Amino acid sequence: MLGPNMKKNIKKTGFTLIEVMISIAIFTVLMTAISIIFLSLYRQQGADFGMIQRTHDANNVIDMMSVQIRKANRAENGNFTLATATASSLTFYSDIDNDGLTEKVSYFLQGTDLKKNVIEPGTGLNYPGAGTTSIICGNVQNGTNPIFTYYNNTYTGTGNSLALPVQVLNVRVIGIALDLNSIDHESSYPLHVETKVQLRNSE
Repeated sequence: MLGPNMKKNIKKTGFTLIEVMISIAIFTVLMTAISIIFLSLYRQQGADFGMIQRTHDANNVIDMMSVQIRKANRAENGNFTLATATASSLTFYSDIDNDGLTEKVSYFLQGTDLKKNVIEPGTGLNYPGAGTTSIICGNVQNGTNPIFTYYNNTYTGTGNSLALPVQVLNVRVIGIALDLNSIDHESSYPLHVETKVQLRNSE
């Protein structure tokens, strides 16, 4: 039999309902915060990988365009190396498939797609038909910024481009600039790639 004083020293053990509910609430808040952090890190990682892939793809496009423009030459029918030169389109002649014949190549922006059209020389050395068109780069977001800029033989690496419309006979260097976004705009960084290409055969 316990005396009155000993009864006072007995402490209750366990949790009350309120304490359990508070513990659950704190745990829920902590787990929610941790989930948000991990989700943010996951999205950031995805954005970083996307940026790397887009940079790789954009550089491949720029490299391909540069090679084909650099070796531009007169057409099989004798037309000048460049046919048209605007801020968003460029048409020139170049043996892009190394078959010994000069193709007519056009790069042009349609919507947000940069497209390429190739026409093979036909009978009589003219360039018949519509040719073959393909998308070489999507999600181009240049806006009012030109994709193509043009420079004459006085260009030494600095200076202003030629005013549009340009005389194709004066062009010796062509600038290419692309502003790109990924399809997933929420996890994308703006990407800008550019280069300048000197024409080897422009006489």
